[in-house]
Amino acid sequence: MLNPNELLANHTMELIPFLQNFAVGVSGLFVVMWFNIFFLRRIVVYYEINARIHLIKDQFNRVFLTYVLAITFLMLVQVLSIFVWGAYIRILGLIDTTYHALLFAGSCYTTIGIISDVMPNTWKVQAIFIALSGLFGLALSTASMLNMAPLFRKAWYRKHDKAIRAIMHKANLPIQELDELEGNLTPADRDR
Repeated sequence: MLNPNELLANHTMELIPFLQNFAVGVSGLFVVMWFNIFFLRRIVVYYEINARIHLIKDQFNRVFLTYVLAITFLMLVQVLSIFVWGAYIRILGLIDTTYHALLFAGSCYTTIGIISDVMPNTWKVQAIFIALSGLFGLALSTASMLNMAPLFRKAWYRKHDKAIRAIMHKANLPIQELDELEGNLTPADRDR
């Protein structure tokens, strides 16, 4: 039977690697989330400004192009986040090659989990932190994309206004929702 001093020493020996893992993981999580928020916000603001400018000028295809470019940049931010994690793991010397570090980071970040057993046993907890940052990074990207969608939809409706109105008129459907979506209603129209 172990005496209390040996028992305390064993728990301390287990606690120190966990605390190291926790500190490294939280640091990486913070950096990657800051990276995501910093760039995603700028992409959304860029889209918002340019989409509104193109809508005012009735340049609907430019709104569509700006939307596609913004979504592409949202995806690239996620790819760069994987590179940040891969570089972090490599700099700490937890994985021998940059290629394997990137594969491991990408596998965890996307929660696909195709790469395993490349981390030393005492550092396997890092996979959880990478996966958490990936889940939140992808959620932020999705939320950003959904926030950009109303301007895209408005441009699409304005571009196809005549065809949509003809279909709605033929089907005896009210057109007020279309006017509301396009912003063509005056305050007096909304009150009716």
